[in-house]
Amino acid sequence: MAQPIFIIGAARSGTKYLRDILATSPNACKVPYDVNYIWRYGFEQHPDDVLPPEQMTAKQEQFIRTHIHRLAKTTPDAATVLFEKTVSNTLRVPYILRAFPDAKFIHLIRDGRSVTESSMRQWEAPPDWGRLVEKLRGMPLQNLGYAAWFVVDIIKGKLERRKTDKLWGPRYPGIVDDVRADVPLAEICAKQWAQSLATAQRDLDALPHGRVITVRYDDLVGGESTIRQLCDFCDLREADAIVANHLAQVDKRTDAKWRTAMSDTEKTQMIQHAGALLEQLGYRE
Repeated sequence: MAQPIFIIGAARSGTKYLRDILATSPNACKVPYDVNYIWRYGFEQHPDDVLPPEQMTAKQEQFIRTHIHRLAKTTPDAATVLFEKTVSNTLRVPYILRAFPDAKFIHLIRDGRSVTESSMRQWEAPPDWGRLVEKLRGMPLQNLGYAAWFVVDIIKGKLERRKTDKLWGPRYPGIVDDVRADVPLAEICAKQWAQSLATAQRDLDALPHGRVITVRYDDLVGGESTIRQLCDFCDLREADAIVANHLAQVDKRTDAKWRTAMSDTEKTQMIQHAGALLEQLGYRE
């Protein structure tokens, strides 16, 4: 069975890009999109994405393992490495370990200011119905309850006249109350980044040496050394080809769009909720 490697990172941190580049290895496969509905099987009505590992049943564990491997199209004699990157997993590493006790993790950290600005655009964008239809086609019948819950949430958003019809990204504890209270979007997105990163960092730090590698987005896009390091960590074949793909595709533009895209008020709101962690990570000027 393929070694599961979970890419953990706040939404808009570059996890999709990293998954797709690493999965070009001939001995790798991937779950092609975020599958929060798989992870939340049996917890469809849970108010946030912090799922209790002690409440995972044998049925839920089997369901998660079966459908992660099915979506990645693994077979016993094919890929030896499986990549998955659902962003809400930042809030539930212990839950992942209950289903995949042998899992390894890549923790990708990106500047929370850039993440906040990018996340704000995603919150305000219309739903990507093409992607949603793609997910629906691959959704097990057991997940129809999650699909219904998702549609009901959009309808409730319209009826409650929220600033946004949908909740986007990882659901930290209290996010529903924040949205209903019309908390400024910059604050919500900053809290999403800060809680995702801090929770993942705490839980991953508790794992034995060799199970986790932490990389910075800046280093990832800055050259080839980080990709080579990740290829070694993941035991990927044809590292030179992976590096070549990376260098041909990586976007090396400055990671500072937030400076001009966010208003001074939004920057202040962001710093109120993410400033301490930004400074701890060395992102404050």
